[in-house]
Amino acid sequence: MIVIVLNALLMALETNHDLKMKNLFFFTIADKFFMAVYTLEFLMKFYVEPVDYWKNGYNVFDAVILIVTFIPVFTEGHNVSSLEYIPIIRALRSLRVLKTISFFHGLQTLIEAMFLSVKSAAFVLQMMLVLMFIFSLIGFYIFGDPETGDPEHWGDLGSAFFTIFSLVTVDGWTDIQDVLDDLGMRSSRVFTVVFVFFANFVLFNAFVGTGIREMHNALMKCDSEVQSEREALVAHKKQAIVEQQMKEMKELIQSQTGHDTNFSAMVESFKRNLQHTDYMLTEDLCTSVSFTDLYLTSLDYQDDTLYKLLELYKEAVYVLSDMLEQDLIDQKLKEPERKLKIKQQLKHVPTQRVPEGSDSQT
Repeated sequence: MIVIVLNALLMALETNHDLKMKNLFFFTIADKFFMAVYTLEFLMKFYVEPVDYWKNGYNVFDAVILIVTFIPVFTEGHNVSSLEYIPIIRALRSLRVLKTISFFHGLQTLIEAMFLSVKSAAFVLQMMLVLMFIFSLIGFYIFGDPETGDPEHWGDLGSAFFTIFSLVTVDGWTDIQDVLDDLGMRSSRVFTVVFVFFANFVLFNAFVGTGIREMHNALMKCDSEVQSEREALVAHKKQAIVEQQMKEMKELIQSQTGHDTNFSAMVESFKRNLQHTDYMLTEDLCTSVSFTDLYLTSLDYQDDTLYKLLELYKEAVYVLSDMLEQDLIDQKLKEPERKLKIKQQLKHVPTQRVPEGSDSQT
């Protein structure tokens, strides 16, 4: 990362022609040095992972930049430095700065979101290109006449398409419209307003909205990955701490084997070995913030459960009282029938006569 920053500063200083001519040897040696560093980085990565290296898109991008950087070196001694494409290839050295993308996960997320937004908005882009092509042809035939029209902006299909692109971005569209107004083409305002409405307000904003959505999804994915890495790291540290403490406890127990030492003395010895810099797991302690938050949440759940139980008890009492009242009403309605049945049963029961003289004898 430091090498990339220094290389970027060197390329910025190299843009000063006078400074470059005065220190040409220094700039040449520095450029060779940076190329050697990038080549060494490539060889080391390729040696470690000769197959998996090409599976990473950023590694392939770094390799392409390195190959492009070596092209001027190969052409220096072949008397082709006067070719027109050589300055362009030398200018491509500025792509070395893009190697910083490999060191920042946030930049990688941004690049991925940009590609995903283009992929998701492919139909929007296709529709926009079709609309631009149609309006370019319309503008060419209506406003492209060399004598009565505006040939500078609408004289051929290329100029018309470039003008339409300016209308899409709403950049300088008033100047284009002023030229048409000066030529007496007042009806061109309808053409401009209709195209700007559909191209800029509808399609262009749809493309921007798609990009924002993909950026949001990419950022959410990045945050979840970072959170997962942090949780995995914390879990690994906790496991290492627990294993270290268990190892120390086993060593302490083994060291006390065969000696007349009780458990309290072993604990005191273990306490003396503790340092203030040792990590301690506090997830089971009531002093931790997570435990307090969980405890308060549990109390809220408990209060809510108690309230629901009280409501349920009230409803159960109401239902039971209603059932009891209905039973009492039914009993009252059935009471005359019950008494009538008893009387009828008593009528059929035979009566027993008492013998004469039993009272006197008694």
